[in-house]
Amino acid sequence: MTDLFLPNWLISFTHICVVAVFIIGILCFFVRKEFIRQIFGLKLMLQSVSLGLIISGWQQKDLNTPQAMIISALMIEAIVIGLALTMIIYITKHPEDDRRILAHLKRKRKGHNHDG
Repeated sequence: MTDLFLPNWLISFTHICVVAVFIIGILCFFVRKEFIRQIFGLKLMLQSVSLGLIISGWQQKDLNTPQAMIISALMIEAIVIGLALTMIIYITKHPEDDRRILAHLKRKRKGHNHDG
């Protein structure tokens, strides 16, 4: 499996693509205000890290450690994204709860500012 020969420019290009996808994911995660797009940015970041691990392991001719790390990362990623989507659905279906919680936090913050 690791006997495949790729030119150095193609390997370098792959690393550049990994970094570019990670940067796009960071921008999407931090710049976008919509929750679904933020999750999409998180997914892009995690997948670029997985691809980077695979490419690095392939270059080192040792795929055992990257494969184990990626399997663990995929399980954690599925749980995190599932929980995030569940929270997004809850937030969109119960906006009155958000208003009540925000009002409570504002009252608490005002009380804290007067105490200090």
